[in-house]
Amino acid sequence: MSSEWARRWRQVPADDGAHHLRRLTHARAYHRSGRVTGVRVGVGELSGRVQGSKATPRLVELSVPVIPAGEWAQIVEIVADQARYSARLVAELAPEGLDAELATRGIELFPQARDVEVTCACSDPSTWCVHALAVWEAAAAQIDDDPFFLLRVRGRGRERLLAELAASRSRSSRDKGDPLAVAIADLDAERWGRGQQALDALLLDRPADAGPAPVLAALGDPPGWEGGVSAVDLFGPMIRRAAEWAAEIDRQPGEPVLGADG
Repeated sequence: MSSEWARRWRQVPADDGAHHLRRLTHARAYHRSGRVTGVRVGVGELSGRVQGSKATPRLVELSVPVIPAGEWAQIVEIVADQARYSARLVAELAPEGLDAELATRGIELFPQARDVEVTCACSDPSTWCVHALAVWEAAAAQIDDDPFFLLRVRGRGRERLLAELAASRSRSSRDKGDPLAVAIADLDAERWGRGQQALDALLLDRPADAGPAPVLAALGDPPGWEGGVSAVDLFGPMIRRAAEWAAEIDRQPGEPVLGADG
């Protein structure tokens, strides 16, 4: 099933209205038949080779505008503050709903067709020739497999974005007065294997009626969850059992002993 991000990506040239349905159909046929190869993505750059009627594949290069740094700062803040976006990105799934939330702030995650510059040696005078459309279609398939493909062409690669998200969460914890938050510069390698505080300091009180898995209950069922029972009902008893076992180990001196089924 195509992701929402892949569908939105495919819609970009379609919104331009400068080509016919027949050209789109041919472009998708090129991709399905394996005639688009060597697709590469960089910050603001997308390229690929398309085997058309000529013996030599045509090189297609597309220049895609990047999102300004100030808007990227807002994107990082939003994703870092909402676990559902971060969790899906780490799982290499498109954070559904993120583009709509960004749009409310005037930030467009997807480029406009008129802002994309196409370079192709074919004789088609149109901005979006069939070869460019074929490479764009191949990129949609890449986005289906890895949402960082889109984020990279729009200005942020995987490593940089994940580092910025971690830094944003760290700043947020310090700003909120989290006593466990530590700046990276203050980390001590010699204390890597030792906790900074006693275990009791890490325990959080929770209401008696919070249930066996309050975090899972708050997050709700994961995307694509099916069946007649909710995730919290299915996994809650196991989470409760694990918590009780961990608490029992903490109360007993000596090395922990696995249960009969462990």
